[in-house]
Amino acid sequence: MKRCIFLIGLLLLLPVRSGWGFDLTILHVNDSHSYLTGTPDSILIDGEKTYATLGGWARLASVVDWERRQRDNVALLHAGDAVQGGLYFMKFGGKPEMELLDRLGFDAMTLGNHEFDKGAEFLAGFLKYTDVPVLGANVVASGVPMLAERIRPYTVLKYGDERVGVIGLTTADTASISSPGPGVRFSDVIGTACKYVRELEAQGIDKIILLTHIGYENDKKLAAAVAGVDVIVGGHSHTLLGQEAQCDFGVVGLCGAGPYPTEVRGTDGNTVYVVTAWKWSRVLGVLNISFDDAGRVKMVEPEPLLLVGSKTFWRKVEGRKVRLPSDDITAASDWLFSHPPAFPAGRDKRIAACLAPFTKGLDVLHEDVLGVASADIPTIEVPGVSASGLDLPHGSLLAPLVARSMLDKLAGTGRPAEIALQNGGGVRESILRGRITVGTVYAVLPFGNTLVSLDVTGDRLRRALEHGVTRSGGAFPYVAGARYTADMTRPKGQRITRAEVRLDGMWLPLDPARAYRLVTNAYLARGGDGYAMLADAPGREDTGFVLAQAFIEFVKRRKRLTPPVETGVTYVPAR
Repeated sequence: MKRCIFLIGLLLLLPVRSGWGFDLTILHVNDSHSYLTGTPDSILIDGEKTYATLGGWARLASVVDWERRQRDNVALLHAGDAVQGGLYFMKFGGKPEMELLDRLGFDAMTLGNHEFDKGAEFLAGFLKYTDVPVLGANVVASGVPMLAERIRPYTVLKYGDERVGVIGLTTADTASISSPGPGVRFSDVIGTACKYVRELEAQGIDKIILLTHIGYENDKKLAAAVAGVDVIVGGHSHTLLGQEAQCDFGVVGLCGAGPYPTEVRGTDGNTVYVVTAWKWSRVLGVLNISFDDAGRVKMVEPEPLLLVGSKTFWRKVEGRKVRLPSDDITAASDWLFSHPPAFPAGRDKRIAACLAPFTKGLDVLHEDVLGVASADIPTIEVPGVSASGLDLPHGSLLAPLVARSMLDKLAGTGRPAEIALQNGGGVRESILRGRITVGTVYAVLPFGNTLVSLDVTGDRLRRALEHGVTRSGGAFPYVAGARYTADMTRPKGQRITRAEVRLDGMWLPLDPARAYRLVTNAYLARGGDGYAMLADAPGREDTGFVLAQAFIEFVKRRKRLTPPVETGVTYVPAR
């Protein structure tokens, strides 16, 4: 209510704007990745670290409905990667994701690379569950007719006499990082955008949005290269934008990578407004735009919203997560409501009911058997003796297998990694002898981390290993594609006495000057556990692949897991 009063008061204070032809509100999400219910994370509420549930399509629906009631002209857009990540896609193959696009009334969706992960024919199959216009101006699917007939280069949204063109563009890297097959190719993004902007302008359309799945940095390059574009709504890089005034996500302890919107000067001298909305429906992008009678943007009012579940919060007390009492939950929700861009969001009952049978189906999935463990595969954070008295002088036997699953996952793409890094604290439970189920894997890897690949020099990797063994605890590093010796009797900064990388079947010394491709989990990639040397590493790519699902595929392929003979760690404890 407070927010409503604030917004109404602000509108009353604005002057009457003569000569302003059209107001449009763009609502947008991207990279929702089959996370149809909320996902847990920590944020700051009134300065205190608090665990909350973020996003989810029932919350998204309630806020979209709220926005539509406030505005006359609304475009709801999805910038790709609606599928692949959460368990819903594994179980139901895209059906609930597509049905939700319809139920929320999306005006358009562009294709992301992960839409192609199971092939073009499979993509065409699940697109039948939605009537939303599916865009891909640079997707040439002539070899797969059933997909080609479903994709269009653009759609035109009509608001009375006003028309808005929306052109869809997909990363050309899809051919190498996904599995579209030989019947699909991807043409140049910039050339394609120029072609269709000119085509829309020839129809008299002077308000043009590019709905892209190419990543934030490429969106900025695109904005600078193509004339006639007003707004770029992007996805692919999982970028959180918002650093200023009411858009500053720092108020809840999150760090925006740039302003929302990011302004780029186009080749025609006009400003292009670039926006994107993080991931997993956690943020609903809201950009209010005013055009003049000539179709030029005269004003933008940004209001991105972090969708926070308002019913339950937790905080750590003596090392345990404890649910807040009802009075504290009310106080936390009130604080969020008065501190945009946070938004305590309720759940739309209709969408929750729609999701319920699918969610129930996931309960059965958790019992699906993936393979068997021939013996116990124990885990421990730091080499030593486990709480149960098991001697593990070379550390976790399970963490190296998790790291190996990362390498295997990227080996099937056009961008393989050479080394994988996993922190011991991210592997939460041992695997016991016997059946390995989906539920087993999610107990071992519960955090929902995606795989992120980075370029690291040998020197940077050595510094990462030094940091991990010195910080110890949950930060302790386990690897695949590499091995090292940590001598804890030596001074800090000199404890990694040997580090080698396996290349072309040979073990070679780690070269300080050589660049290696590293894959790790998203937590470490953003500097978690103090790995600051990874947070600023170049060549960063969030693949969108979920670590738990990579390990599920790993178990399925191997069918039988055995404890590794070597962990890649030789550990000399401090005396």
